[in-house]
Amino acid sequence: MPDDLRHRIVDLYAAYANGRFAPVLDACDDEIDFLSYAPRDVFPYLGHRHGKTALAATFQAARLQFEYIVLQPLSVVIEDDNAAVILLSRQRQRATGRIIQLFRAQFLRFRAGRVIRIRDFLDSFDAVQQVLGREIEIDMASSRRRFS
Repeated sequence: MPDDLRHRIVDLYAAYANGRFAPVLDACDDEIDFLSYAPRDVFPYLGHRHGKTALAATFQAARLQFEYIVLQPLSVVIEDDNAAVILLSRQRQRATGRIIQLFRAQFLRFRAGRVIRIRDFLDSFDAVQQVLGREIEIDMASSRRRFS
């Protein structure tokens, strides 16, 4: 089962990267629970979504902003009905042509062979800097004073 699931997961990421959302959505439960821990100010289509319709809208909104060059699972770990996936994500920002590269971690839960939950993590600080095309200045001295 783990090898079959591993191949299925890799195939689903390939379909998503190529803009073929139907196979990905078909693999999801109608009540899928998706949560991305990304800053909503920069990635307004992410956040918490519930159900296939909301997930499909998220996919479409992301596709309008970015074109995937690479979405490659680097590591897939499966235990029971759970999978952890580390992804290399390289995409072109449509508005600027900028290439954004980051690593993501996604945690999937399955029930009866269908995805029922996705948790998505990325280095949001790095992602925001790349999307904005500039470094974000942080005043470490004032940060230390606030947390002392």
